[in-house]
Amino acid sequence: NQMLYIFILFLVSLLSTLWIFRKVHRIAQMKNVVDAPDARKLQDHPIPVLGGLSVFFGIIVALVFCQLFFGSSSLFSFIGIMAIMLIVGTTDDILSLSPTLRLVIEVIVVLLFIYGTGWSINDLHGLWGSGQIPAYAAVPLTVLACVGIINAVNMIDGVDGLMSGYGIVVSFIFGVLFYQSGDMGMAAMAMIAAGAMIPFFMHNVFGKKSKMFLGDGGAL
Repeated sequence: NQMLYIFILFLVSLLSTLWIFRKVHRIAQMKNVVDAPDARKLQDHPIPVLGGLSVFFGIIVALVFCQLFFGSSSLFSFIGIMAIMLIVGTTDDILSLSPTLRLVIEVIVVLLFIYGTGWSINDLHGLWGSGQIPAYAAVPLTVLACVGIINAVNMIDGVDGLMSGYGIVVSFIFGVLFYQSGDMGMAAMAMIAAGAMIPFFMHNVFGKKSKMFLGDGGAL
């Protein structure tokens, strides 16, 4: 029963994130990896910014289970790309990388993803009267779309629950659409993402002593 498998993966990601969250929160406080208040920010005290690490952990644990149910040759590429983006974003949280350097790294990472998995936006399936797209156009289109979405998501991460709430809703929608189209592997990945973000959302919005931000690591 593929729907049951997907539900199990959803629960694995949710429970894994829930289990690791307070441990990551404690580490961020101990190492002073926090977002300090200033005139541009809403909080009145420092807030830990390693929330993305807890979400990443939940996704990775569930992806390992996903490999058991829906074997994917792209699994390690997914994990590798996610890890690079997490490291870049977390480094930016701590050291404040320049926007240009971040953009260059994002482009390189998306190119690695394209050539590592063989996936790209190479067919619009009739959208705007277009079908198959040749590789010389598909690769730059994919880079533009991915880098654009990465930075758009990063830019809305300024209000409690906004980015994670948006991510949960969108992941659920993608999960349903992928399931209806018969792509169970991608449906599972979408539901894994949704499950991993739910515990973070609850702490981020309703937590008093456990509030934590995604940080650039989580947003990227």
